[in-house]
Amino acid sequence: MFKRIIYIVKSDLAFYPPCMSQIRMIKDLGVQIEVWFGSSKDTAKEILKGEGIPFTELVDPHLSVGGKLDTLNNWTHFRKAVLARLKKEPMDYLIWFGTAESALPLYGALSGIPYVATALELCDDQPTKERLFAAVCRKALAVTCCELNRAYYMKIKWGLNSLPSVFPNKPYGLKAGEIPSVSTNVTKQILDELDGRKILLYQGLFQRPEYVAPIAEALRMMESDYAFVLMGKDRYGTTERMKEIYPDTFVYGFVPAPKHLEITARSRIGVVLYDDTSLNKAFCAPNKIYEYAAFGLPTLANRLPGLVTTVEASGSGKCVDFEPESIADAIKQIDHEYSQFRSCAYDFFNGTDNLAVMKSLLQSLDAFDEADD
Repeated sequence: MFKRIIYIVKSDLAFYPPCMSQIRMIKDLGVQIEVWFGSSKDTAKEILKGEGIPFTELVDPHLSVGGKLDTLNNWTHFRKAVLARLKKEPMDYLIWFGTAESALPLYGALSGIPYVATALELCDDQPTKERLFAAVCRKALAVTCCELNRAYYMKIKWGLNSLPSVFPNKPYGLKAGEIPSVSTNVTKQILDELDGRKILLYQGLFQRPEYVAPIAEALRMMESDYAFVLMGKDRYGTTERMKEIYPDTFVYGFVPAPKHLEITARSRIGVVLYDDTSLNKAFCAPNKIYEYAAFGLPTLANRLPGLVTTVEASGSGKCVDFEPESIADAIKQIDHEYSQFRSCAYDFFNGTDNLAVMKSLLQSLDAFDEADD
């Protein structure tokens, strides 16, 4: 039996709520766990400290040159730091890699080390990365992912011996309907500016303008009283274009998890939008659909398998072709039947029990003592 789990995330732990959820579930099931990471914002560190989970911040250096050389340098230093630390540890542990980027720097150095690999992405649009990570996963004691179709793809395409355990990206610790207090100056300023407006919220990484523009066009066409709120990272100049189309667009930067939920909880409709350029996106598994559902927000989404089988199948929102007319009709229907959508959103949230899946997985790995249950 493994006496403890060492959970490893290479970079920016706070950016990966699914990793934080796995860590916290393992701890709450009574398994000894410690976390090693290369970097993290303070929000994640505060959660770990608050729950008594020990952590170690390993080196995560970057060169100033950027590009592939910087990545190679970063991976090399991380590999050395992890292996050096493991040499000092008694061999009573199970390693758990939280992301592909956490495991790949250790490629070729994992012989004799028991480990679990979590796949947050399929990597099907990055063939070299997919090939290397598939090789890592084939030698893992167990593999986890966040969506059932992805699990079957990985088992078949990657040649895994068994189907990965599926943990939908439901944030651990959230309780349905429990509104968090406003705790930061940033979130307070955002809410003060919005001043009680009805919020149509889009949080995360923004898609290209041509994908998002139909939402703004629909709101303009409806002469809507919604505030279209965009919170996150804008890589494509999307936000300025939305303001041109729909003047009541409000743009805010990335608010680290879980503080961003202080805005989510006070919104009315949540948006989830992915393009269809890869299987990873087609079979998307966004944590946002659970974040929205936790607060009873109906979800407005585009028609992709990963969203049709969750948002639409549960009745917790609408999946439509992203054209202004279809979006406008969906918003009107959600507003008209808001109580029903809200009720289904709560049911969808409460219907996923990741803790039971985690308990079963730990038992199969001989890392869970029934006496501690």
